[in-house]
Amino acid sequence: MPQLFIRFAFYGLILLWAPVLAASEEALEYNSVGATLLEHGKTDAAVAEFQKALRLDPTYLPARLNLAYAYERAGKMEDAIAAYQEAIAAEPGNFFAHNNLGVLFDKKSQYDAAIAEFQSALHSEPGNAMALKNLQTAKKNKAAMQEREAQLQRAEKEAQAKPTDPQASYNVARLYAFYGRKELALQWLGRALKQGYKDLAYVRTDPAFTNIREDRDLELLLLKK
Repeated sequence: MPQLFIRFAFYGLILLWAPVLAASEEALEYNSVGATLLEHGKTDAAVAEFQKALRLDPTYLPARLNLAYAYERAGKMEDAIAAYQEAIAAEPGNFFAHNNLGVLFDKKSQYDAAIAEFQSALHSEPGNAMALKNLQTAKKNKAAMQEREAQLQRAEKEAQAKPTDPQASYNVARLYAFYGRKELALQWLGRALKQGYKDLAYVRTDPAFTNIREDRDLELLLLKK
């Protein structure tokens, strides 16, 4: 029987033996070989095998799901998303496709889309513990993102109300740096420097800038002063 790799939590890989028949023994064999390759970390070779299986039988869902997971393992997130969406188009109520797609949307910070996919997964399997956990996590991530955006908006509003205050602009810069948003961090830091911010030694040690501390653009900006 073919091997089917399915991940339905944020972490971990589960191996299922799925009694799903393909249109041909050859398609089934390609899928099985691909699953073995994937288990050994040979993602590109696994992708090729799953694609062979799907060329022989485009309706063979295990190969479609395995292909999506292999794309994810290879870091090809957009291809993985497209493959899961194709699986859903073929079988709208497929729990694994909805749940795994939700995981990818959550990784991309597309929380509304993630929440919708987890809800669809739970519609297929009400009460599924993993999907419930994933849904809860996506909702928490969305709330955290909303709080970050509100915090940034408050800081920007204060800086705009104090157009000559370098500390207000620096406060915005360090928030953006802390959240890994380099371009805006540098933009606001540049504004603070033009307004007269002088404590460059602190910028070089400020924990908020840890994410971009080694960035060349940051150092060039500081060297201009």
